[in-house]
Amino acid sequence: MNILGISAFYHDSAAALVQDGVLIAAAEEERFSRRKHDAGFPKLAAEFCLKRGGIAAKDLDWVVFYEKPFVKFERIFQTAMATFPRGVGVFRAAMQTWLMDKLWIKAILREELGVDPSKIAFCDHHLAHAASSYYCSPFEKAAVLTIDGVLYGSTYSGDMDLTWEDRNRLTDGDNLLGTAESGTNTRETNQSVTVKIYTTAGTLKRTASGITTGSYTYTEAMEVADFGAKQASLRVDVYSVRDGLESQVHSLIVSRSDYP
Repeated sequence: MNILGISAFYHDSAAALVQDGVLIAAAEEERFSRRKHDAGFPKLAAEFCLKRGGIAAKDLDWVVFYEKPFVKFERIFQTAMATFPRGVGVFRAAMQTWLMDKLWIKAILREELGVDPSKIAFCDHHLAHAASSYYCSPFEKAAVLTIDGVLYGSTYSGDMDLTWEDRNRLTDGDNLLGTAESGTNTRETNQSVTVKIYTTAGTLKRTASGITTGSYTYTEAMEVADFGAKQASLRVDVYSVRDGLESQVHSLIVSRSDYP
């Protein structure tokens, strides 16, 4: 199987070719264009990779872009709305790039490489980071930690499992993080957790309250019942509840890695 990976329109555009799980070639566009940190489409780098692999674009089984543009666009839009009106200038500058290139990635890949749209896929951004490390390593199996400069949200597939550690402010206040992770902390009297599931636009779909077990599973069946179908992204709010009062909300946007 021939897979061409493409990174473009941010910084240091690049292409990589994997054949039957083996990295054959990888290069950044700047090496050929002679423009430092070239962010344009890596056409020359892609041609180099295909040549090293002894194949043409028509022989590719997949062309994979390094992130999911609409997931990223949603994050940028939500950030702009949360910081309005302070973030208007940044949002306006970002939209110039998005409206020119980033919202039309599939069309650009089809035009530049001449591949059928059915062969174009988009992977999770952090999975691309992990793959760039794993495929250059000598290991057959490996655990990979990715630390990036921007939050892309958590991802899940199938059921969504949420876990947390209770912390008693009176008895566990001096405990170190390692102690909390060991499971030795205790729950306060009259303390519970409430989990709320929303659309990314803020419409409440489900509330699970009175949770005292340190975990909650939002099943795929629940998601389909709440939304009518599996969602690309949704919002999860987690509240600590003491004596009936909600506090310490943790809110995050999560994306389904097996969508659609």
